Amino acid sequence: MRSAPGAFPDVVRPPEGGYWEAGGRLWKPNPRFYIPRNIFHVVSLWFRCQGGMGGLAQLPGVGGVGDQAAWLMRAFSLLDGEEAKARRAKES
Repeated sequence: MRSAPGAFPDVVRPPEGGYWEAGGRLWKPNPRFYIPRNIFHVVSLWFRCQGGMGGLAQLPGVGGVGDQAAWLMRAFSLLDGEEAKARRAKES
């Protein structure tokens, strides 16, 4: 399930002193430090573009879906799919 955009702050350990949960596994160090910077920026942009009820509130570039960079729309689609899988797994 998606965490809030600030869920992985610039700290090594979670505030509770436990583990971080990301990608279906538990991490002692913050998983943010293992994500390549360019990937982190794409995920951050995806979070910012989310609207209510799972829809895009705003696209990153000017225009509609067809005016966006194809690689970015594909990345958003992959992130949407992974979020849906995580939600289903958590509900079962």
